[in-house]
Amino acid sequence: MTSRADHQRSDLPPYTCEVFEELKRCATDGSTIAYGKLATCVGGVGARAESVLPALDYIRDHVCLPRELPWLWMLAVNRYGQLGKGAWKHTGVTVRDDERWITILRSVYTYDWSDIEIEDK
Repeated sequence: MTSRADHQRSDLPPYTCEVFEELKRCATDGSTIAYGKLATCVGGVGARAESVLPALDYIRDHVCLPRELPWLWMLAVNRYGQLGKGAWKHTGVTVRDDERWITILRSVYTYDWSDIEIEDK
C-alpha cells in the first residue's frame, strides 16, 4: 500500500488523494459519509471535520466539474446526513433540491470510478 507521503502531492490540499479514494469507496458501496468520519478515515483520530473541506472543494473544482464527472464530493454530508453549505457551490444550482440530490447520488453510485484518478492522464 502507498504511504500518505507517497500518495499526497504537495500542491494539493491536505488529504485530497485520501479523501478522493474514500469517496470512490463510498460510491462503490452506495453510501454517503459524514465529514467527521471522513476526517477520521483520512487524518486519524482527532482529525476535525473541517480538515477535509479544502480537499472536497478541490475534488469539486479541479476533478469532477472540469472533467464533467458525476459529483463525487456530494457524498460527504453533515452529521445529520444532509449536504453542507458549500456542496452546491459552483454548480449552477441555486437552491437545495432533494430530488436533484437523489439524481446526483444515483449518477455517482452507478459511475465506474475504478480508473479515475485525481490527475487526468
